[in-house]
Parts: sequence; structure tokens; C-alpha cells
Amino acid sequence: MEKVTENIGWLSFFETAGRAYRMARYADAEKLYKKTLEELDKGSDEQEVTDGRIKVHSAVGDLYLVQGWYCEAETSFRKAASISESSIDRRDADTAEIFSKLARVYRAQGKYSEVEPYFRRSLAIFEKDAANNALNIAMTMEGLADYFRAHGKYESAEPLFQKALALRESVLGSEHPSIGPNLTNLALLYHASSKYQLAEPLYERALVLTESEWGKDHPSVAIILNYQGELYRQMSKFEQAEKVNWRALSIRQGQLGLEHPSTAQTLSNLALLFHLQCKYDQAEPLYTSLIDLRTKDWGPNHMHVAEMVTNLAEVYQDQGRDKEAEPLYWRALNITQECMGPEHPSVGKALRHLAELYEEKENFVEANRLYKWGIDVSGHALGKEHPDVAELMTQYTALLKKMGEHITVDEPDA
Repeated sequence: MEKVTENIGWLSFFETAGRAYRMARYADAEKLYKKTLEELDKGSDEQEVTDGRIKVHSAVGDLYLVQGWYCEAETSFRKAASISESSIDRRDADTAEIFSKLARVYRAQGKYSEVEPYFRRSLAIFEKDAANNALNIAMTMEGLADYFRAHGKYESAEPLFQKALALRESVLGSEHPSIGPNLTNLALLYHASSKYQLAEPLYERALVLTESEWGKDHPSVAIILNYQGELYRQMSKFEQAEKVNWRALSIRQGQLGLEHPSTAQTLSNLALLFHLQCKYDQAEPLYTSLIDLRTKDWGPNHMHVAEMVTNLAEVYQDQGRDKEAEPLYWRALNITQECMGPEHPSVGKALRHLAELYEEKENFVEANRLYKWGIDVSGHALGKEHPDVAELMTQYTALLKKMGEHITVDEPDA
């Protein structure tokens, strides 16, 4: 017979808070979670109170995480983990789940040295009871694999994605609609590592499963279409890319509206297609409109705005309009530093754009300064073996040759 809780008041507040969270009423949810903790303090059943506090602190961590409040999320998840680990009758699966969440928070904060260890700790716990935790193991593997993929460690990511997919298929079946996102993850890995022929059929399979689950005009379908469009673009299949992107735009505009951020993303993809085909008269007005849309949605100092500002600067640079490109690149750098911090890899990318512009203008002194700055930032954030860092080093070495400096270039510290 199931135990009747002594104090059901906290459960009522907890469930109400959860509903507020799912409705994106975050301020209300936070107040209700605090009230839940107050109710738990009134309880005398030690195990019930302990279990309740773990649930609440973990839920509050989720609440902060979805809002991008990473420091607060870390604090809440750490509280939940501490209680779970110290509980006499703790449930290992709860601790493992919290460790996995902490790994994701550390990744979002750029605390990369903490990411892999927490994912590994989570996996080690789940794997103690692998038969009952197959899907949890798959989810944790995917989190770690995605981290490796983002840092260019494709050889480490690939077996994890493959094993995670195999686990899901063993539990759910290969045609289960929920397998779609996992196929997409593996496709994205092959896509990122330029194994386009391997990525293409996975996107196709993911698209079929997603359409079967949600219908052909669902926004989830448009997500995969966007990835396909990018793949075709990188394969120089511009006609197919444009066709796929127009379909994605039709879905998003119809389901979400013209000014929705996802619709804007598809517009951005089309703008890039026009840009690559040197159709500047079509790309420029799209990017200008996208800067306005992104600013309206996210504010003037958001990374989405920085992305569009950079793209417009590239259009100007490609046309030899360097005076118009230069202030836009600096604007993008300033936004990136403000949003991500001065040591984030995105800062390295922004510096690279500026360095390339000044090198093109034959302002080698400024280009030299910016390349060195970018190498320092990217090298420390990503490690010297990351493809982006290696490419940046190659460009810098070429600049030094132009400047007539025959010196050894120090590699950045990992």
C-alpha cells in the first residue's frame, strides 16, 4: 500500500508551481516554489522532507536555467545534489539527473573543465542499473556528445551519439517518432565534420519520422528543413537549399508569424543563400530587416543581433564597402563581449572577422593585434587542437609572412 504523506500542502504548491512554469509564468512559479519550501519546513517526516527539497531545488534550477540565469541555476542544482548525496535513503537516479543538469549549466557558463566530469559522474551512476536507465543513459550520452561536437572533438562525439541512438532504438523501436531528434543529433555531427553523405540520409529519416508524428506543417518539421537547407548549401546544391528553405519559411510564417524568431532564422538562411550566390541586392535588405526583427525580439545587445550585424558586414566587405563593414564588425564584437564575456569562443570568432578585414585593408599592425588577441581567446577556450584555432593560427602565420616577419608562432595554451 502506498504511503500517505503527512503534509500534502507542499505537494499542492509544488504542482501549482509546475503548472506556472509550463505556462512560462516564471515569477509566479518562483514564488510558489519558495512557498513549497516553507511548507516542507513544517513537515516531521524526515524522508518526505528530504525528497521534497531535492525535487524543489532541482525544479528551481530548471526554472532559472530556462531563463538563462546560470549562476542561480547552479546554486539550486548544487543544493539538490548535496541533499541527495547526503540522504541516507537517497535515490541514485535523482543524483545522476542533477549531475547531468549541472553539466549543462557549466557548459552554458563556459566552465568547460566541469562539463565532462559531471556528465561522466551522471553516466557512472545510471550505468549501475543500466537495464532500468537506458533512456537516461542515452540522454546523458547525448549531452556529453553534443559538448564534444561543439568543441570539435568529433571522434569522441560520434560513438556516444551512435550508442545513445542504439539504446533508444532498443527500447522504443527504430520507427518510433521520438527517435527523430536523436537521428538529427547524429546528422548534425556528420554535418559539422563535413561527412555530408552520411548526414543527408539521417536528416531524411528524421524528417519522415517528425512528419509522421506532427504532420507536414508543424514547426518541428521546419527545424529539420532548416538543417537540410544548410547541408545543401554547404554541398553547393543551391537550388535544393532554396527549395527546402522556402518550405521551412512557409511553415514558420503560417504557424508562427512573420516576426517570430524562428521565422527570422529561416529568412537568415535565405539571405545567406543569396549572399553566397553574390545576389547582394537580395541579401542586403533581408539582413537589414533581420537586424530590426532581432533587436525588437531580443534587445539591441543580444547575440542574435550580433549574428545579423556580422552577416551584413560580410555582405559589405564582399562588395568592397569596407567603411560600412568596419563599424558593424566592432558593434558585433562589443555585443559578444557583453553577452558572453571576454573569454568566450564567440569573441574569438568576432575578432577573426575584424582581423581579416584589416588584413584585407593592408592595415597589418591592427590585423596582427587582433589575430593575436583572437588566438589567445580561442586557444584558452577551445584548446589548441580545435579546428577553429588551427585555422586561425594558419591565417596568422600567413599574415606574418606578408609582414616579412620570420618568427616562430607560439601555440596557445589549452
